[in-house]
Amino acid sequence: MTRRGHGKGVKGWKIWALAIAGGILGGGSPRAADGRPQALHFVDVGQGAALVAVGRDSAVVIDSGPSGAAEALLQGLEEHRIQRVDLWIHTHFDADHLGGIVRAAAGLDGVVGTDDDLEILELWDRGNDAPPSTAVMGAYLDRFGELRRRPEVGERWRSGGIAVEILHSGSAAHENGRGLALRLEVGSASVLVLGDLPAAEGVLAAERAGPVDVLWASHHGAANGFAPALLEHGDPSAVVISAGHRNSYCHPAPEVLAWLQDRTVWVTGAAGIGADGRCPALAGSLGRDHRVLGGELVLTVDP
Repeated sequence: MTRRGHGKGVKGWKIWALAIAGGILGGGSPRAADGRPQALHFVDVGQGAALVAVGRDSAVVIDSGPSGAAEALLQGLEEHRIQRVDLWIHTHFDADHLGGIVRAAAGLDGVVGTDDDLEILELWDRGNDAPPSTAVMGAYLDRFGELRRRPEVGERWRSGGIAVEILHSGSAAHENGRGLALRLEVGSASVLVLGDLPAAEGVLAAERAGPVDVLWASHHGAANGFAPALLEHGDPSAVVISAGHRNSYCHPAPEVLAWLQDRTVWVTGAAGIGADGRCPALAGSLGRDHRVLGGELVLTVDP
């Protein structure tokens, strides 16, 4: 089943939002050089984060979701016929942002070293400062230790209709605060990417980024990742929240949705919408232009 809907215009560029459950991207959208749509694909990886950015003739992936959702990420790459990732960025090393890359890189057959392996040209992450001692981290280092590097704040990358600028590289005592923040541009669309950064660091990144079309909310819409100043600096017309259905963290927070009442908001999944009463109910906090999709979100953009 595929549910389709035209999103309203955001800052002058066209968007086409699709909540996908086992479907494929429809036609009628701008096309990259090889025929695939230029797009921002927020993959439904449950309680985690993964974004596939499809440019004119390049692809960038940001985060890779948890290891248990690697097949969903791989399907997202296949939907856009991506066999080469020009740049893969992990904002930080929490397992729900890092876990999917090892499996996805092995291609459809899941075997490393065969013809369908994903080609990854560059791999950026937050660096070697106190990495977590987890199985996911160990597998990542074993597979990609020689390829990965830490970008500098202010570093820029551009290729095939996609541009990236690093806005923040943290040094806090906890993993979320050590993460990267960046400005991503695909065609005429711009996105502020915050990973799981705390609100104070996110506001600094938003100030450096300037106005953007889309804010990818920090920490799955948690209250500690959001502040009204994010909206003042970034002034996004739309906000995307990646969260798992009935997740145990009660993401997104009702107060975050309340702050976003006058914005278009897409939520891939959420707690607080079921009948178990474990998390604060969200119904009273959802605005007129808020949508809990229960699936993936693809935004196709003008060149």
